[in-house]
Amino acid sequence: MGGTRIKIGLVHKGKLITDTSIQASAHISLAERLVEIGDQVDRLLEQTRSTPAGIGIAFPGIVDSVHHKILSRYVKYPDAQEVDLPGWAMGRWNIPLALENDARAALVGEWQYGSGRNSQDLVLITLGTGVGSAVMMEGRMLKGKHFLAGNLGGHMTINLHGGLCNCGNIGCLETEGSTWALEGIVKRAPGYEASALSGEPEIGFHTVFKMAEQGDALAGEVSRQILKAWSLGVINLIHAYDPERVVIGGGVMRSKDKILPVIREMIRKHSWLKENEPDVVAAEQPDFAGILGMSHLISVSRDKRASLL
Repeated sequence: MGGTRIKIGLVHKGKLITDTSIQASAHISLAERLVEIGDQVDRLLEQTRSTPAGIGIAFPGIVDSVHHKILSRYVKYPDAQEVDLPGWAMGRWNIPLALENDARAALVGEWQYGSGRNSQDLVLITLGTGVGSAVMMEGRMLKGKHFLAGNLGGHMTINLHGGLCNCGNIGCLETEGSTWALEGIVKRAPGYEASALSGEPEIGFHTVFKMAEQGDALAGEVSRQILKAWSLGVINLIHAYDPERVVIGGGVMRSKDKILPVIREMIRKHSWLKENEPDVVAAEQPDFAGILGMSHLISVSRDKRASLL
């Protein structure tokens, strides 16, 4: 369930069979949104003549994946903490539900089907509307006492004098390098009025990187600052969790040839692991890692239940 769109897909034996998406629609409660999600799922099931074995939800917030509850208040769906998700799944299809944080779901998807294959010590960071992260150590997902562990890579402070983040912290990576903060960063920068960016109705990473290549001075400076912020965020995660591999996802990785070399060089210069730095790679499944990850988690949960019968 992304900040802009909700992706819905059917998966069979690790393969995405069909998919669709709907608007996230901030003005609609989660309880109301689930009605349309259910309708879309039914449409895909009818089209493929499929019977569901389970349903998974990857949610952009802190979740209790044991008791299937959303713990953090999410600006899009302020009623999310009160919604009975397992009850919805059982009432609509009589199937079990798996719930996980969206970055953790994406990590599982990349671990099983993408850039994380053959590694048991992974960090995933997603760059987009916000900055999400997830961590796997020795083949086990890191969660912690309150399900926070590894999830808040976007809310590590990288600028002591930075702005107030929407999480309440100061100078978070998100305030320095996320889509929601980018327009403010550009408009507050010296030289904005003289920049070609001032004529853009919407300012995104693609636009900033493109105009930097075209020689726009402000775009060049902003792109350097963004890349530095992302690099420092990755270094913080490396120092905290000592992974074998770092997987970077998000739509911005369509420009991976510009992004990855900068991050790798910053790691070599500024991290403790100057000679044995982890692999830093782009996600192979940036659009569907979360769906594939939830499918795998449903399968694992089903196998565990079967072993107890």
